[in-house]
Amino acid sequence: MSTLTTLSRSEFTLLLRNRVLLVNALVMPLLFPVVILVIGRRSEGGLTDVVVSSALEIFALFLLVFLVYYNLLSAYTTRRDELVLKRLRTGEATDNQILLGPAVPSFVLTAILIVVVGAIVVALGGGLPVNPLLLVVGLLGGAVMFAALALITSTFTRNAEAAQITSLPIMLLAMAGSSFLRGVVPESADSIIELTPMAAVLDLVNLGWMGTIDPESSPLAFADTFSPALKPALVVAAWILGSIVIAKTHFRWEPRG
Repeated sequence: MSTLTTLSRSEFTLLLRNRVLLVNALVMPLLFPVVILVIGRRSEGGLTDVVVSSALEIFALFLLVFLVYYNLLSAYTTRRDELVLKRLRTGEATDNQILLGPAVPSFVLTAILIVVVGAIVVALGGGLPVNPLLLVVGLLGGAVMFAALALITSTFTRNAEAAQITSLPIMLLAMAGSSFLRGVVPESADSIIELTPMAAVLDLVNLGWMGTIDPESSPLAFADTFSPALKPALVVAAWILGSIVIAKTHFRWEPRG
């Protein structure tokens, strides 16, 4: 059994033992999207693309911000504060394996929840995704991106309690990409918001499921969705690369004094 597998199994065990964390990880990303879909289905207009887009947006926010980002920020900070990371570095595990181990459960749960929510949308009459590849790239790429952001935030987070404060800038940055804000800001500011992490993810999700970034416009065909997906995909890739570079040079392995 590889070192990474051993570390990942340990993290899964810790997650299963923490029922509050487990509920937040599994229930919260499912509850609100399903409520939105059910209410939308019973409304006069039925389950429109706008309703499906809203449900997927809420799903992505809870999935990436709370399941991936906040959970990993707490995990890295707590493990460092308890000297677990420092002790692991004295063994066979490499630095990359030590940091990737806590992230594996979040990545696995992300993949499972994508399948579950996708099946729910289809079962409730939300149609099939136009380009499932873009949907998966957006959400899994977003998971890697927010995991890297958790590493950066952990470098200046003293303990788990302080994470409630230090996580706020990233959470606000994630909220900045929501459709609500993008719908009220001037067009000139929208070009800046497009470069934020969650805006890029939501553009890929909408292109993947509806075939268009704006659910109120006409959908594109499968092959035509790749061209508008290039920019948000590059934004996600840039955030991942930049965050990993910063994390590798600034991450702290010992408790902050």
